[in-house]
Amino acid sequence: MNIDLKGLKIAIIGGNSPCKQILEILLGPGLKELDIQVLVVADTLTQIEGIKYAREKGVFTTMDYDDVCKLSGMDVILKLKNDEILSCILEKVNTEHVSIIDLDTYRAMSFLNFLKEEEEKIKIKRRLQTEEIDKKKIVRLFDQFSTTIQENAQKENQYLKVEREDLLEMEKELSQIIQGSMIPTFIINNEHIITHWNRACEKLTGQNAYELVGTDRQWVPFRSAKRPTMADVIVGRMSEEEVSKYYGSSWRKSHLINEAYEAEEFFSHMGEKGKWVFFTAAPIKSPDGRIMGAIETLKDITEDKKAQEELELQDKEISTLYDKYKKSEEKYRSLFNNNPSPIFIIDRQTLEILDVNHRVEEEYGYTKTELLGSPFLDIGDTSDETIKEGLEGLSKNESILFTKRKHFKKDKASFFVTIKVVNATYSHRDVLIASATDTTESVEKETQLIQAGKLATLGTMAAGMAHEINQPLNVIQICADLILKMIKKGISIPDDELVVMANDIIDNVARASGIIKHVRDFARQSERDLKKLVINDPINDVFKVLGHQLTVHSIKLEVDLDPEIPEIRAEHNRLEQVFINLVTNALIL
Repeated sequence: MNIDLKGLKIAIIGGNSPCKQILEILLGPGLKELDIQVLVVADTLTQIEGIKYAREKGVFTTMDYDDVCKLSGMDVILKLKNDEILSCILEKVNTEHVSIIDLDTYRAMSFLNFLKEEEEKIKIKRRLQTEEIDKKKIVRLFDQFSTTIQENAQKENQYLKVEREDLLEMEKELSQIIQGSMIPTFIINNEHIITHWNRACEKLTGQNAYELVGTDRQWVPFRSAKRPTMADVIVGRMSEEEVSKYYGSSWRKSHLINEAYEAEEFFSHMGEKGKWVFFTAAPIKSPDGRIMGAIETLKDITEDKKAQEELELQDKEISTLYDKYKKSEEKYRSLFNNNPSPIFIIDRQTLEILDVNHRVEEEYGYTKTELLGSPFLDIGDTSDETIKEGLEGLSKNESILFTKRKHFKKDKASFFVTIKVVNATYSHRDVLIASATDTTESVEKETQLIQAGKLATLGTMAAGMAHEINQPLNVIQICADLILKMIKKGISIPDDELVVMANDIIDNVARASGIIKHVRDFARQSERDLKKLVINDPINDVFKVLGHQLTVHSIKLEVDLDPEIPEIRAEHNRLEQVFINLVTNALIL
């Protein structure tokens, strides 16, 4: 960490223990000549030690984070608190003029070490300027300063070692997650050899892991003769023509996972009456973009197929019956109310609910009276404007399908639905007829499939993190060794060279910590919740992980992002996955 402290005007958010330690140095006599000003300390808790110390020293304190954003002349904000509301509040800060430094546990320790080193440097300079000091005293001062730097480096190095051990442990946990997953999953390496065949896969296929792991017989549960599975297609980098040769029209590229393939087939020999199985296979890549294997997940969709066939048959029957008996209100009403899917009749112009069937009352918990006259869009996510746009643009006799949309019951419980809307005539007026099918279970399973692929990718990233961390560790080791050797030989190091080495140590420790923190954040499972974000943020986060790969490939990167780009509604985690895939694909090309 290298910051020019002279004349700096600082605001601190978070009054915990590191806050007090930072204040003691910033407001103490050691850095007095740098003319540092602490403008405010903010925290919602008024009795923690940092806030109490700030009040004792006459520093302005506040419980309202907005007060920080309103300050003028501020140079930097030290963020010592992890509070979700802060992200929204700090968006108001003009980052062109104000730097925001996020100090987690490690970075707070690193910042404190930096302040202590600056304080020690100033102390030494004062003595050199005001006293007549002989060479022996200078050597002692130098040794004292070197020892401070060395102790700080050792503390930070030890912290990183612990983090590295945690990362390796996380890799083991990821393997256990795959083995214990309820989603049938198997993994092959780049030589088409099975490395994982989890218990769910055993249950679905009837094949035990001990019979298959270590072999290339992944085809056995599905075929009577050897033929590539979807995972083999990925590892073998087969062309689309080759894939079609084996899978015909039953395969497609995945819309959810980049570079993944999907297929569904019926296997008559599975179970009592055969099974429909849905496959998804995705590549597992090394940090430099090479395919190291593939993960394939399976899903028994037999019941879904039956339900789909029954629904299609039911839709045909409903359509036929409606055309045949549309003049009979009594027969129509019986068909309408006994339909197993919730059905809404909606005014074409106002999008207000005109009628609902009994299934709506059962599924949503509202009475018919409560729903009549209310806006149809209010039972869903009101921020999703695509539904309104789609309904308003629907022409006569046309239909539209909305998938994976969130609806809310009367008790505010949310669930996912697929909505099919038809522009039709009802009681001699233009209306929209909307049927809503609960797809919550399918969406959750789909999310699990995405997370399984993501965890496998993270496992590969974790295996390669040692290379990413070794470089900053090597720099730290070299600097520490050099300082020790010169101390033992009694050779003095010029202040400017010592500062350079200290900054190198601090920068590389911060770099390694940032990589580890980012991987941890990335590993968290994201919810299906779209939020406003600036697309620049996930793009910048990608290069925290992949920056080294670009250097290894002698690729010079120029990031030119529009700072004024408007916000979009998306999921940060999934966008970052997309950009990681784009960058690794570009590395391969």
